[in-house]
Amino acid sequence: MRLCPSPSRRPALLRLAAFALLALIFVHRPAAAHDGHDHGATPQPVAAALPRTEAHSDLFEIVAVLQPGGSLTITLDRYADNSPLDGSVTLTFDGQEVAAQRQGIGLFVARHPRLERPGKLDLVFTVTAGGEMDLLTATLDIPAPVAAPGATAGPLALLRSGFVQIGIGVGLLVIGLLLGRASIRRPLPPMVEDAPAIRPLKVLRTGTPHVVAVLLVALVAAGPADAQPVQITGEAPRRLQDGAIFVPKPSQRLLGVRTQITEHGEASAALRMIGTLVPDPNASGRVQASQNGRLEPGDTGFPTLGQRVERGQVLAYVTPTYSAAERSSLIQNAAELDAQITILEARVRRLTSLRGTVAEREIQDAQAELAGARQRRTAIQPALSGREALVAPVSGIVSTVRGAVGQLVDSATIVVEIVDPSRLWVEALAFDRAALERVTGANATLPDGRVLDLVFVGRGLTARQQAVPVNFRVDNPPPDAPIGVSVIVTLRTARAVRGIVLPADAVVRSAEGPPVVFEQATAERFIPRQVRVQPLDGTRVVVTAGLEAKQRVVVKGAALIAQVR
Repeated sequence: MRLCPSPSRRPALLRLAAFALLALIFVHRPAAAHDGHDHGATPQPVAAALPRTEAHSDLFEIVAVLQPGGSLTITLDRYADNSPLDGSVTLTFDGQEVAAQRQGIGLFVARHPRLERPGKLDLVFTVTAGGEMDLLTATLDIPAPVAAPGATAGPLALLRSGFVQIGIGVGLLVIGLLLGRASIRRPLPPMVEDAPAIRPLKVLRTGTPHVVAVLLVALVAAGPADAQPVQITGEAPRRLQDGAIFVPKPSQRLLGVRTQITEHGEASAALRMIGTLVPDPNASGRVQASQNGRLEPGDTGFPTLGQRVERGQVLAYVTPTYSAAERSSLIQNAAELDAQITILEARVRRLTSLRGTVAEREIQDAQAELAGARQRRTAIQPALSGREALVAPVSGIVSTVRGAVGQLVDSATIVVEIVDPSRLWVEALAFDRAALERVTGANATLPDGRVLDLVFVGRGLTARQQAVPVNFRVDNPPPDAPIGVSVIVTLRTARAVRGIVLPADAVVRSAEGPPVVFEQATAERFIPRQVRVQPLDGTRVVVTAGLEAKQRVVVKGAALIAQVR
């Protein structure tokens, strides 16, 4: 007797088969990922994705990176200052010697079939640079080739593949449609045919459409859903989870990173203050008019910026300007003086002709009175028709010109400023009066980083802004020194301080605020160290805490490393 499910149980069996298909598709199925996302395992915080090794001695430092395809990229630098070295590198492994091909200064590439086989490989680097030679040893761990993403052995993985799931879904869809149609009960035709009547379909009670819908969902879900894993190469500079910064050797060379091995020593303590670069008051001058008037150019025109002028040279003229009442008064005074001069001249001639009959004193008084009248007339003549010459008070370079043809000026207007660039001063305010008694030297740092040596001139007794004004003379100033800019004045005192002397560029501000320096712990790993520093001079500082001797510290490029995120 043949066993078959009853018609009432067939829909339930179809639903069970559909849900079994869904379970087969979605069990252990990786989640689908959107573009740019990765739902795979979280990558480990390694310094770099490419296999690498490094070695160093007191002379050299080598970093070897295994590139895809089995080529080994080697960088050669000097250990003390991290500068690239031009030389030759030879590899020895498994009793074989391979010469690395030079690609540039301090850059080499080695190729060998052994570099493509996984496993640990002991390397010996023979380095020759100039007259120096050294042997460096390292171990390179070559990983096994990584399988393609999503490739997993076993029948379950085969069933989860996209094409197999599509085939299974289509097949089950066809089978479900056939079984659904076969499960519809068809009544036998009656002996006597009745009038046709509309009756509800039995299929609505069988649940076959629900089964077909479930199978369609399974067919859609059977498509490939594995997202491509995000490729993390790790060869770009980045900050690691422990706070250290990974900077590969190619990036170090682009940033120009240089290091210095720290050593303890003693240095003179320093005091910093803000100053201003000003001209020497004994070698500079200002050209101003003594009266109100209108500017006129000199014989060679107005002076230009940077022009060399000599003392007494005429730079411009000022034509006096008067109101109508003032001019009328001047003309009246001139007419009165002219009349008085005429009368005095006639009197002097008459008395002179009577010399011997009149007293000599009367003749002298008349002559003196005539001379005084003539001088008064000469004095008011420029006010009527003359002009005032503006001459250079000192020899030097024109630094400021505030005038144009026809401009009205008064006695408070500075028309031209003249300075001598070889004689400059620095004015500063010192808030620590006691430190001024122990000053042994001073210098000033310009905004562009240049350092000027200073010679102490004197200090004032009147406080300004609760500080003591101090003047310094610049020793051998550069000819293009910008006058009027703010400078940092560093005073060296007789007090000695012990610490590690570093360039000022080695110290940068961290995101939290305290000063830090970067220690090169390994060839490509930099650790920020908080330090306490004191200014030494315009270009150096002394680290009094936070560093030990024999550490490699970044002295060039620290500000760029601090920007790595």
